[in-house]
Amino acid sequence: MTIFVFFLILDIMHKQLLEKYKCVPGKRFAYNSASGIITYVPKDLGKVRGNMALLHEIAHAKLGHKTYKYDLELLKMEEDAWNEVKNDSKKYTLLIDEEHIEECLSTYREWISKRSSCPKCKFFGEQMNNQVFYCKSCETEWKVNNRKDKRVMRKIIKHNS
Repeated sequence: MTIFVFFLILDIMHKQLLEKYKCVPGKRFAYNSASGIITYVPKDLGKVRGNMALLHEIAHAKLGHKTYKYDLELLKMEEDAWNEVKNDSKKYTLLIDEEHIEECLSTYREWISKRSSCPKCKFFGEQMNNQVFYCKSCETEWKVNNRKDKRVMRKIIKHNS
């Protein structure tokens, strides 16, 4: 396949995907499940990671990902979306950077680990709801911030000792 044909296929793929889904240009790749809008970074389309990011956000839409109550549900949605990217990449003959996928999933795992670590004794706690965890070891309950793109903050709300 010549480089010209490759970029022609890539251009057709982008047009098809951007027309099929509600896609708007923005500062980062994201899927808003409430509105169904996918935000993409135009300058990154055509690059391996940009193509992967677009397919990843589209995968969330295709798979019907909405909200989650527990952190592990979010991790499962991310894994499912990346698996969908691998499947779609074959359809569009796109390169996939497996290391990048693992790095992305690793950031979610680290985020989950930080949120679930007890601020008192460092044991892993049980997630009670979206923002509250409980440690069975020292009976501490803490609340965490909800943003995935910010530093994890844990605030003790109850401690029995």
